[in-house]
Amino acid sequence: MSFLELIRAKNCFMAGLSGIIGYLIANSTLNFYYIILIFLAIFFICGFGNCINDIFDIEIDRINKPYRPLPSGRVSIKTAKILAIILLVLGLISSLLINLYAFLLALFNSILLYLYAKKYKRYKPIGNIIVAYLTGSVFLFGGLVGRIDKVFILFLCSFLATWCREIIKDYEDMEGDKKEGVISLPILYKDKSLYFASILLILAVVFSFLPYYLGLFGKLYLIIILVCDIFFIYSIFILLKNRDIETAKKVSKLLKMIMVLVLLAFLT
Repeated sequence: MSFLELIRAKNCFMAGLSGIIGYLIANSTLNFYYIILIFLAIFFICGFGNCINDIFDIEIDRINKPYRPLPSGRVSIKTAKILAIILLVLGLISSLLINLYAFLLALFNSILLYLYAKKYKRYKPIGNIIVAYLTGSVFLFGGLVGRIDKVFILFLCSFLATWCREIIKDYEDMEGDKKEGVISLPILYKDKSLYFASILLILAVVFSFLPYYLGLFGKLYLIIILVCDIFFIYSIFILLKNRDIETAKKVSKLLKMIMVLVLLAFLT
């Protein structure tokens, strides 16, 4: 149970499920061999990233999250390192069984996960971009065995929306980040960072129409994405109108819910 908590199994499961959605969008036929391998590869690599993250954060977690497996002593550092290596190897093997491109993408993402945990988690102007890319890349990974052009726009929208949400979350955490010496766009530019985040979200809204105009998806997609985009625009409006921490928290949660609806739009 402690191992599942360490790797954040629920998050790994959701990431793997997103990869399967990417596969389903990119393919007109089902191949359960690829579906299983895509899920496993993403699950294991995501678990590796979460494990490495906790290893580097153990000193901070002793203060902020003493209940976590490492600071609480339920899992030792040595065991966590061994588990991270096992997860990485299993993830890379699973990706190699898909194809060479999947292996290279898994390897690249693994390196980014390590660099993020070691260095860029505390320098968020770059860290946010890494998180946004990694979040969107699961759809690319799932589309590597089909029509990747169908999932590329989903990747792009996910990348922009996640980048926006990460900046908003940093706005919430400004005071805590200042005390811990973390650098973020809201710390550097304050309210201006929210305008930048809004531009990213507007770009995501604009790109969300491309699958329909390119003939990749039909009218049902257009109807669902219109509803999602209305909520996106609404979230931007209330964020820029109030520009306070409580509003940022509400908008962050709202964006997460809307992004799930966008997934359903692409899948439908």
